[in-house]
Amino acid sequence: MTKGIQQTLERYFHHQTFRPNQQEIIETIVCGRDVLAVMATGGGKSLCYQLPALMLDGMTIVISPLIALMKDQVDALSNQGVTVETLNSLQTYDERQRVEREMREGKIRILYVSPERAVTQAFSATLAGCKVALFAVDEAHCISMWGHQFRPEYREIKHLRERFPGVPFAAFTATATQRVREDITSELRLKDPAEFIGSFDRRNLRYAAFSEPNAQVRMQKIISFVAAHKDDPGIIYCFSRASTEELAERLRKVHIMANPYHAGLPTPERSRVQEGFLNNSIRVICATVAFGMGIDKPDVRYVIHAHMPKDIESYYQETGRAGRDGKPGECLLFYSAGDRRKIENMLVREFADKKKAEIAREKLDQMYAYCTAGSCRRQLLLSYFDEEIKACENCDVCGDRQVKKIIPAGSPAKMILAGAKEVDGILTTPEFISFLLGLERAKTVRLQLNTHPYFGAAKGREREELEREVSRLLREGKLLLEGTTVRKLCFPK
Repeated sequence: MTKGIQQTLERYFHHQTFRPNQQEIIETIVCGRDVLAVMATGGGKSLCYQLPALMLDGMTIVISPLIALMKDQVDALSNQGVTVETLNSLQTYDERQRVEREMREGKIRILYVSPERAVTQAFSATLAGCKVALFAVDEAHCISMWGHQFRPEYREIKHLRERFPGVPFAAFTATATQRVREDITSELRLKDPAEFIGSFDRRNLRYAAFSEPNAQVRMQKIISFVAAHKDDPGIIYCFSRASTEELAERLRKVHIMANPYHAGLPTPERSRVQEGFLNNSIRVICATVAFGMGIDKPDVRYVIHAHMPKDIESYYQETGRAGRDGKPGECLLFYSAGDRRKIENMLVREFADKKKAEIAREKLDQMYAYCTAGSCRRQLLLSYFDEEIKACENCDVCGDRQVKKIIPAGSPAKMILAGAKEVDGILTTPEFISFLLGLERAKTVRLQLNTHPYFGAAKGREREELEREVSRLLREGKLLLEGTTVRKLCFPK
């Protein structure tokens, strides 16, 4: 069997080796046992049901929540000569009839279908005349009230197990706590499933969180970061449709190719933006949570949350869209107590059911605790999924331990002179003052001066006070301005 799996891997997917857990999952599915697999974003979940589908005798049904996700996978498999189809709401009646006819004739190896269609009587009736080899349920956390994307129709999938008791089920998700895993097993009626829980640790991602109650300052910090990484693809998640459009417009004003993406846009426009992002004609997507699931873009270099997410699962899944190529990725999160209150108000409107409201509130509390914590962010993030690690040295909290911060002492003049000596001839006067105040301007980020010991040394002081002191030191000759077109602040030699 192992030889057959390897040959299928090389022939259809053009890989020589497997990622962690992939081969074991595939072998278990091919042997006919139920499976529950939790694999981090970018861990290769789709291969774990696509490859067995090419070895099993019969048709594999993949239940997937997004048409965009289906389309990408169908296109990729079709290009490899696999007979694969989808049933979705965008098809015409004639197209659906053709697919259903080919299902009955045994011509389809893999069929992608939405959970809404999968649980209909009509679909079950069609399947009754087919040879089904496997049911693969993607994004299986949607079945659980404890999951972050609960969808009631997922709970009806268990009826397929009742109607096809001899067909194995394989459930896949990127984010699932112990409680969610138990819910998935129970609701899908999995029979003694083999559980595969991969590591949640994306070591190439750096996590950072910043408290910023001022909306305009927050937006300016985001714009400065993006401007310093203008050639890198990135995703910025925003709380509302209006904020996605405002931020995208402001980024375009500084010559960043950015577009908004949210559920209120027409379908053709959303498709255009998504395609533009994938082919790099659009560098930055400013999006609500409507964007991202199923997007296969390995070179996203950063994911920014302009507002606090409502739960850790969402945050983890969304940050997981950075650095899928294994290269470094930045995950920046901006938050405030105001964000928390806004989400609390939204939850009151969203959940009439008391139990669901309590679950959502508990998740929000955990998210806020993550934001405000003073310990390793990666440790906190992974502990939520029951994984323990040592301090990572690759988050803002751990990083701060590596830098001895300057505690302002004595007169502002002494601090200014000491700081100017450290960054001699690098910054203009406004840039230098922003540097001392700890403001992450584009240049300080690009030159990594935001990790310098004097970055933020004057935090808490007024800009006007520092401007007066710098002007006085310039008049007295203790500081100099050098340069023709751009005048840099220098320390006298």
